[in-house]
Amino acid sequence: MSKRINVEILRAKDLKREDGVLGKNDPYIVVSIGHSLLGGQKHKTATQKNQSGDVEFNESFTFDAKDSDELKVKVFDDDLVSDDDIGSTKIPLKNLFESGRIQQWYQIGEGSKVRGSVEIRLSILA
Repeated sequence: MSKRINVEILRAKDLKREDGVLGKNDPYIVVSIGHSLLGGQKHKTATQKNQSGDVEFNESFTFDAKDSDELKVKVFDDDLVSDDDIGSTKIPLKNLFESGRIQQWYQIGEGSKVRGSVEIRLSILA
């Protein structure tokens, strides 16, 4: 049985610079549930121009989800020709369905390829 969930993209920190040591990122985040060709849901934050260090997003999106779903989080750097893929993570929603609300930092990338962190608040809507 699916429920409505709220996904709040709060902020990001320590994002790897995609435009060299002196360049600044223009990050945005895409969050999705399911496969886009099979009726999946996807939302995109606004692009935050010329950022270095911590980035505030403070955007909320609503999804229909089941406890077996996972939230995919992808961080990009907006560029003129082709956007750079900074990194991604997947968040299983099982714990959210058990607790009702989760707020924590999620690493973007894994192991030696960690490319920053994103703080996300997840909650089940009544």
